[in-house]
Amino acid sequence: MANKKAISSTKKSTHTEPRATKSTLTMLDTVKPYLPLIGALAAEFVGTFLLVASTFAVQGQPLFVAFALIGIILIVSGVTNVQLNPAMTIGALVTKKVKPIYAIGYIIVQLLGATTAWFVLGAFLAGSTTTASATSTQLFHAATMTDGKQWYIFFAELLGSVILALGIATAMKSKDRVISAVSYGFSLLVAILIAGSATAVFLTESNTTLTFLNPATAIAANAIDFKNATWTIATYLAAPIIGAIIGFALRDLLSYKVKENK
Repeated sequence: MANKKAISSTKKSTHTEPRATKSTLTMLDTVKPYLPLIGALAAEFVGTFLLVASTFAVQGQPLFVAFALIGIILIVSGVTNVQLNPAMTIGALVTKKVKPIYAIGYIIVQLLGATTAWFVLGAFLAGSTTTASATSTQLFHAATMTDGKQWYIFFAELLGSVILALGIATAMKSKDRVISAVSYGFSLLVAILIAGSATAVFLTESNTTLTFLNPATAIAANAIDFKNATWTIATYLAAPIIGAIIGFALRDLLSYKVKENK
């Protein structure tokens, strides 16, 4: 009797396996079409988180941020061409380099990644502050705009975003991950150096900046001042988007001219 029960239980178990396998395959078939989008969104989230965290950690130093970005691109770009920047994503969308559904998802996860980085670093900073400390260290953050100088900061952000968009558009055309990462990283270096040097004279305190070129980073750094909402929104949201569109369009124009000359 014991043997019969064992045999019957074995038969039952072998009988249910095909059903489980079939349901698993059905689930995989359902999810499979969305895997590229899921992977791309994950890459944007992780990449933006690492970029913002790195930027805060090195206090926005251009060279360190550029090399950090190169490493980040090499880590996450195996899935897709990443932008890690809502403005650049909009520029790519307008010039039809990114599908609308991807662009919307990218922007959402980029903002989430930047915000998460701010919360995580803030938590670490709060945990490291002891009662014996005379002063508490602040996270890297946006400086206060100097009255009457907002236009300078706006155009510096616009110019830097155009330069960055040119580099990203070039990186997106490359099929080599290393070349793509280096193009992105050094275009950011040049963009920050030029835009940052134009606004550095207006800085009044350390551990701050007036140059971001990335709305996600700017929001995480509390650059949007609701007491001065018009200028901060125009400078840190509108200017990078306009610059990104110009940069991507200019890159297409340059590519067209090169092909025409050939």
